[in-house]
Amino acid sequence: MSLSAVELWNQTGFLALNAGAQAPAFLIMAARLIAGWSVLLVMVLLIATWVRRTRDTRFALLDATGAALLGLGIAQVITRLWYHPRPFEMGLGRQLLDHAAEASFPSDHATLLFSLALPLICQRCTRRLGIAFLIMGFAVAWSRIYLGVHFPLDMIGAMVVAGLATHLIRMIAQHLRPLFYPRLISIYEHVLRHLRLPAAVFPRNL
Repeated sequence: MSLSAVELWNQTGFLALNAGAQAPAFLIMAARLIAGWSVLLVMVLLIATWVRRTRDTRFALLDATGAALLGLGIAQVITRLWYHPRPFEMGLGRQLLDHAAEASFPSDHATLLFSLALPLICQRCTRRLGIAFLIMGFAVAWSRIYLGVHFPLDMIGAMVVAGLATHLIRMIAQHLRPLFYPRLISIYEHVLRHLRLPAAVFPRNL
């Protein structure tokens, strides 16, 4: 498939998913809520899970955090090497969410959520949380296309980047888990003791 054919598919897919002139107000509002608040909700869930769950779960969360940071780093490199305009820069569809005119591929929001989700799905103790994050990732992907700030290919690119980041982190984590992760948890628990935070709310030695 030629590059022009891929771009044609990308634009056609965008126009099919983007909010049309007759789009219901409630659906636009829902898309804005999903686009604006999903990442914050994910961060709250990550923190709550870290605080309340076991050592194995915390190890899985560290894997996910590493994959997210690596995924975002890869995404930033891609945006600097190859600039693809956003739909509104090309005069396509309707823009219903304020956004700067910057490279669209891959989506940072989708990269973050997918990079968090995939490593968690790989671990039995966090699989349900990972699936929830994956669903949120797809919801965010839809919302940002619907609101006119991303193309479908931006989201596919985010999935590929997240898969690569997850694969690399899982290889690296084999060496980090025995040495580095326990130290991070030890530092965290030391801070809890230093701040005298209640063990009933912030459990230690899980």
